[in-house]
Amino acid sequence: MTKEIRHTSYISRLKTLPKLDSSSKCTLLCSIATDITATFICISKHIENGTLSDEHTASIESVIDIIKGTEVSQRQMLERKVKRYTRLARRLKSEREWMRREFGELVKQADAVNLRWRKRVRALEVRLLSVDPPIDTPERTQSAEMSRTGDYDAVRKDIIAQLKKPDYDDGSAGPVFVRLAWHSAGTYDLETDTGGSNGAGMRYEAEGGDPANAGLQHGRAFLEPVKEKHPWITYADLWTLAGVVAIEALGGPSIVWKPGRTDLVDDSKVPPRGRLPDAAQGAEHLRAVFYRMGFNDQEIVALAGGHTLGRCHIDRSGFQGPWVNNPTRFSNQFFNLLLKLDWKPKTLPNGISQFVYVDPEADEGDEPLMMLPTDIALKTDPAFCVWVEKYAADKDLFFDHFAKAFAKLMELGIKRDEKDRVINADNVKGGYISAPKKSNHPTGPARGAQGGCPVSAAAQGGCPRAKL
Repeated sequence: MTKEIRHTSYISRLKTLPKLDSSSKCTLLCSIATDITATFICISKHIENGTLSDEHTASIESVIDIIKGTEVSQRQMLERKVKRYTRLARRLKSEREWMRREFGELVKQADAVNLRWRKRVRALEVRLLSVDPPIDTPERTQSAEMSRTGDYDAVRKDIIAQLKKPDYDDGSAGPVFVRLAWHSAGTYDLETDTGGSNGAGMRYEAEGGDPANAGLQHGRAFLEPVKEKHPWITYADLWTLAGVVAIEALGGPSIVWKPGRTDLVDDSKVPPRGRLPDAAQGAEHLRAVFYRMGFNDQEIVALAGGHTLGRCHIDRSGFQGPWVNNPTRFSNQFFNLLLKLDWKPKTLPNGISQFVYVDPEADEGDEPLMMLPTDIALKTDPAFCVWVEKYAADKDLFFDHFAKAFAKLMELGIKRDEKDRVINADNVKGGYISAPKKSNHPTGPARGAQGGCPVSAAAQGGCPRAKL
């Protein structure tokens, strides 16, 4: 009996099994296994002796019931945990969906604001490269009386009064005045001593009708009120002075300008077409054209900085767009943009290729900046690029060199005596007489029906390559 009590004593211990930790459970189960083994041995002996009774097997049955109960209890506990975690997961999923509904739109709005902000920051970065503080343009001073002969200060004031043109290009006639002055002088040939700023040959079809001068009829017409008010000034002086005044009024350097040019009385001394630079060419072409006039590499690059003003027109030069974001402010930003932005080639509808800056974050409708092939040549040619980098880094240096080069340009073809008086003799009558000026209103080469090409060019099979 004592043996059987020892065998059944594990039952009460087995009931404590669910409360124990893993190590204690292991120890207890080992002990119980030993007791169960002893119990089976005892039962076997009773079977051999024929004395087995229910009392002997009751302890084993109790053990089996307890084990089953423990399994059920453990399973039920696990099921409760699974249900609890399932409810928790469902609640988390519900909360996540709620947060997505509540904050989804806010996140979209934040993304949109961030995108717009980055676009604006990028746009400002580009604009900061080409925008200087605004300048004040003096108001026109009205005078009922004609100025006295030689009163160039009065002429300057009236030129300034003509700069503001709200309905023309970027609201200023300044850039076209600069181009008019440059094209008036850019026909010079040092070897033959022909062309240059004397004569005002654009009053005649031979030069004024040159496709390279398309659009300059607007500049000439804008200056007609000044000529009418100051009839003593020659067109050659007026056009060159207008370019100098425009540069200064638009924030550029002061440029030495000397008067005394005379106007041709007919077109017999007008230089041949084809002397102005071809913007579709490269570095060697630039050197050929500017060396012909007597300029060196440094002066070529300095004069190219004038592209900080104005824009190209597809119906005039064949190119399209401005070089900088503020094309009515003279600065060195043409060089900064040329170096810093990623310029990609683009073929225009007229078949002419130029370079554009493609801003990946630009808003739809934004006008891209552009560069001419001759501009890119300044960057890719090592000798030119040295000066591009210097002018991009030093605005004062660029202003100084530009002022000297432009003053030299305005004097091309001019002969002066010891008293600075112009002594050119090309204002005498030649082969035949033409009208002294073409019109008081904007006029120019007759336009063809397609693409704004001059009729003369259309007759030859297409538009000529544009001129700078």
